[in-house]
Amino acid sequence: MAAVTPEIVGRNYEVTSEIRQLLESKLGRVEDRLFDDVITVRVVLQVEKYRNICEILIAGKEHDVKTVQESDTSMTDAVNEAIDHVKRQAQKNREKIRDHHRHESALPVDDEGGIR
Repeated sequence: MAAVTPEIVGRNYEVTSEIRQLLESKLGRVEDRLFDDVITVRVVLQVEKYRNICEILIAGKEHDVKTVQESDTSMTDAVNEAIDHVKRQAQKNREKIRDHHRHESALPVDDEGGIR
């Protein structure tokens, strides 16, 4: 499935082509590996005083993932931290969905079709 093009917005920050390319490539890989059906991807980059803040919202068919990370050093660091956090959240949600479906079918069934 093709990756959804992320909507990248800058608040008090000019989104450079390097940051845009970094976001598109990393989010594309995350979407392909960890999400089944992505509806929208929104990234908000903002600068407040000395803080670089990256907010990522991925809306999917089964679940949504939102993360906000900040860095004092650079916007690239904030973006990398936010993408790492999105990966962890997506993996955790996938495991929960898998575990949930495994437990439903793990109930013992007798010969007549009833649960023991």
